Amino acid sequence: MSHPFAPVPMLLLSPPDSELLAFLSEADRLVQREPHILHLIEQDLDLHGKRKKALRLQDAEWTEARSLGLPGLDLAAAHVPAQHLRLETGRPRTPSYVVYMFLVGRGYLGGFKSSDATGLLQESTTLTVFLANMGLNMPGASTLNELVNAVSNETREYILDAQLRAVLGEGWDDFTRLLQDSTAVEGNTQWPKDSQLMVDLVARALRRGAQLDRFGLQNIEAPRVTKLLGKMVSLHKRISMGTGRVDSRRERARTYRELLRLARRAMALLEPHVGGAEQALASLDVLPSLRQRAERLVCWLRADMQSLQRVVDCCEARVVHERKVPVQEKVLSVSDADVGFIAKGGREPVVGYKPQLGRSGAGFVVGLILPQGNAADSGQLVPMFEQVVARTGVVPTEVSVDDGYASRAGREHLKAHGVEVMSISGSKGKHITPPEEWDDLDHVAARDGRSAVESLMFTIKHRFDFGRVARRGLHNVRAEMLEKVLAYNFWRMRASRRESAESATRRAA
Repeated sequence: MSHPFAPVPMLLLSPPDSELLAFLSEADRLVQREPHILHLIEQDLDLHGKRKKALRLQDAEWTEARSLGLPGLDLAAAHVPAQHLRLETGRPRTPSYVVYMFLVGRGYLGGFKSSDATGLLQESTTLTVFLANMGLNMPGASTLNELVNAVSNETREYILDAQLRAVLGEGWDDFTRLLQDSTAVEGNTQWPKDSQLMVDLVARALRRGAQLDRFGLQNIEAPRVTKLLGKMVSLHKRISMGTGRVDSRRERARTYRELLRLARRAMALLEPHVGGAEQALASLDVLPSLRQRAERLVCWLRADMQSLQRVVDCCEARVVHERKVPVQEKVLSVSDADVGFIAKGGREPVVGYKPQLGRSGAGFVVGLILPQGNAADSGQLVPMFEQVVARTGVVPTEVSVDDGYASRAGREHLKAHGVEVMSISGSKGKHITPPEEWDDLDHVAARDGRSAVESLMFTIKHRFDFGRVARRGLHNVRAEMLEKVLAYNFWRMRASRRESAESATRRAA
């Protein structure tokens, strides 16, 4: 195979000397050094293909059971677990190398464009040259996204491990210094308002109920609920527009009471239909692929009903009874059940996620933890330390965090495992740190140097759009964040390579 970024004579094209070319060249260099990455991606794509084949075989078995036998058709494999199936030779699949490049390229784009892998194709002639050298035309949008999304997070983690092995091998960092911090990341969801959530959940239940006949079930036809929904929308608008007016609080409470009454009525009317769909599902006799989709749709309907009940209960407690409702009991999003309410450092709160990032002394991301909801920083100190040690094979001699991580048990754990300078800034950190250590020059320097983690947060948020996510759900958000971390590290590796070359040139001169 020719070099993926060699000039293409037939196209009269050469890749421009751009940041994208430098980025993809760094990604290419890593996969040449660590070819096992492609093996892992190939395994992921194989498993994805086997799962699709297993479903096709189940469909064929269902059809065979209801028709005359087809000569030569062997359906014994229909009962074999997907991972044990064997893929036959078919149409050529997009090479794992191409899937790898689009995976890391999606992280390079960052932000909402990153949810569509084909958006990378519009960024530069570089990829036209790349695909031509691979003997490929542009893959279809749905195919490309499907294949990139089929790559497991375990494979993304392995690519991150491989990056750090390369950094260590090049001598750009020794990973003896670790800085940790968390940041608020905006989820792909609207700001939660009880009135909006009630309206959206009822509307979505009606939309989903109108799709049941596509899978052999009876649609939910509830004209009375549709009429109620129209009234609920009007009440929601009144609540939204009434803020700030004289006596708005009393009027808002009256409007919410009426909205709650309508929401309960809508639930009562929808419940028999959803229950009926669940009962009909038990005896549904359709293609297994259709049944799988029907089960998913009915499960979503039940989840909407449960979420609506939670919103109504919380709203009644908060507005009618004027009780404070714990945030963990609230429904914060119709579209992403895993988001949390993140209020960090007196900044404007967001509904989303609070990932933990570990930064090495030379500025590489060496650890990523994505807890669900607004997990306390103090509980993430030891897990990050253990993750970084496992990734790099190096026990940091210096760890620096702010006082949100203050934990006597965590501090003692890290000290017991080889950390010499355990710096926790702030009053809480000072309280649990012996005075002789707090005043030690190495500890003072560690506290002074902690601001370096802020430069990481600024760069990864503004250059790779780490501050918000396009995907939804903990697993998918973790995949997106890993891709952005990989892109950031490739960018940092390129900078380190350039700095090393310039340093070598200066020494030679």
